[in-house]
Amino acid sequence: MRSSHIWLPTLAVAFLSAASAAQQPTTMSSGSSAGMTTITVRVTYQRNHRPAPGLRVELISPFGGVADIRTTDGNGGATFDGVSSGRYQVRVSGPDVETTTSEPIETGGSQGGPYITESIQVRLTETAGGEVSGPALAPIVPEAAKQEFKLGSKEMDKKRWQEAKDHFQKAIAAFPKYAEALNNLGLVEIQLKDGKDAVEAFRTATQIDPTLQQANLYLGQFYYENLRYKEAEPYLLRAAADRPKSAQILTALANVELQNGETALALTNARKVPSLANHKQFAVSHLIVAQALTGRGQDDEIAKEYEEYLKEAPDSSLAPRVKDALAKLKSK
Repeated sequence: MRSSHIWLPTLAVAFLSAASAAQQPTTMSSGSSAGMTTITVRVTYQRNHRPAPGLRVELISPFGGVADIRTTDGNGGATFDGVSSGRYQVRVSGPDVETTTSEPIETGGSQGGPYITESIQVRLTETAGGEVSGPALAPIVPEAAKQEFKLGSKEMDKKRWQEAKDHFQKAIAAFPKYAEALNNLGLVEIQLKDGKDAVEAFRTATQIDPTLQQANLYLGQFYYENLRYKEAEPYLLRAAADRPKSAQILTALANVELQNGETALALTNARKVPSLANHKQFAVSHLIVAQALTGRGQDDEIAKEYEEYLKEAPDSSLAPRVKDALAKLKSK
């Protein structure tokens, strides 16, 4: 269903209509606290037991549907509060990992308890050559590669970008899986105004180590600004896992999820923004919520989001259009 408020150019891109056919996850019971369970999930990589941030964690209901969704934080953790009695499972998925589903988890009653911790290990996917992607066991970097990396870092400190690039390229030639060198090469390419090579360096770096913050931020922004939302989402998920209090990253992530038809996720992340520092700079998060609520018969909630937007950004270029949409809602 298309409504009069599907227009949001504020985030450097024009919003497109969210996929209306996206299946909405079922909601958990809102009963009293009696019998409710908190499930804490800890996700690590199987090969090295390191925390796995930025992965999608789904709580599968006793009926087989998705009861709730979380994203693992920087410590590989995710928490589901207020889970009613039943037999649930947890499913973990994301870039560079095999989708993994837990054994059934009993909650409530005599079998379950008020607090349950579920530890899940995920396997990294293999490339066509049979090699494992992602942050596997810490590699042993050859001394020659280390030396070139140190020289490149010193040149970076002096802002001698071309010299730094030469050293990082030599480090990578000596050790092609040198994620830190690839990451720094990407940073240098940005300074040299070579966006194409920066993207390539960062992409290769994150294939080796998905936790690299600067690489994830740059790639998320690059794909976002080029309207390639599917490609932007995994990088923004990782960036948000590393910086969960960033209103800017959460707003961008919510917009991307909206464009990808993931309205439940978009709602969750956009609704976090107003409680964060500098949230008024990202008042557009209220419009993301309004967009995600479209067609659900929640016009009162949409109107509240418009009103909050106008309080926080009364002089924005979008304000007249928001006022018009609000007036139309109230005239129904």
